[in-house]
Amino acid sequence: MSIERALPVRRWLPALLAGLVAVAGQAAERLVVLTSDVAEIVVALGKAAEVVGRDRASKQPELAKAGEIGSSRSLSAEPIVRLKPTLVIGSQLATPDGIWGQLGGLGIRAVKIGARENGSDYADMIRSVGKLIGAESDAGKLAGEWQAAMQSSAAAASAAAAARKRVLITYEGKTVAGRDTPGDALIRAAGGINAAAGVDGYKPLDPEAIARLAPDLILVADHNRAVYGGLDGFKRRPDIAATPAGRNGKVFEVPVHEFFTINLGSPASVKKLRELS
Repeated sequence: MSIERALPVRRWLPALLAGLVAVAGQAAERLVVLTSDVAEIVVALGKAAEVVGRDRASKQPELAKAGEIGSSRSLSAEPIVRLKPTLVIGSQLATPDGIWGQLGGLGIRAVKIGARENGSDYADMIRSVGKLIGAESDAGKLAGEWQAAMQSSAAAASAAAAARKRVLITYEGKTVAGRDTPGDALIRAAGGINAAAGVDGYKPLDPEAIARLAPDLILVADHNRAVYGGLDGFKRRPDIAATPAGRNGKVFEVPVHEFFTINLGSPASVKKLRELS
């Protein structure tokens, strides 16, 4: 080959190699999302097509083709490894805690996001997910919109709250959401008082203790109907009937995701809580 013919190749070869490197850097991940709060962020950021595995509670239609890895509350490494992920993401809702070390020990990149039990760092979680999956700009916008919506809901609640109501959120009629839980954060954002603020985290209480909390409003997770016997049966329980909420018909079933996690729908949950009060 003559020098003259070689020169054009030398000119475009660096550009071609740079382009190949860029394409390789943009290769789609094989994502496994361990928790529903992370799954909805990934979907909102337009990366659902890269998800090959999800936990049982992540029911977004966009993730219908992703393999199910079981419950986020009792994870094991085997079904995750079977999907050959390049990246695993979950929040502090994923248990057992040892799952992170197990995956890392198997050479899988597994990233835990969110450090606060009450979900107060949720906007930072959105940004962290965006950085991990190559959607930083969209994540920054989504986080800002979410924060603005939460602030707007909280401001409306503050303006409307002539009398602050005592609210009790219970998982199945026994376990209550105390301080430093997502439920506690949502109650306060709605201008209410957590009737179980004297309890640390999620704790089971006996009927007498629940009655003494004297809530004006009680919310119970509807997926546990078989445990608490349905709403009518729950309302008839002596401890529930004895509360101001029981006497005034302020006992409601709610979807578990609305008040037991902080998520993209939390501004609407704050509004709903204000309206129910």
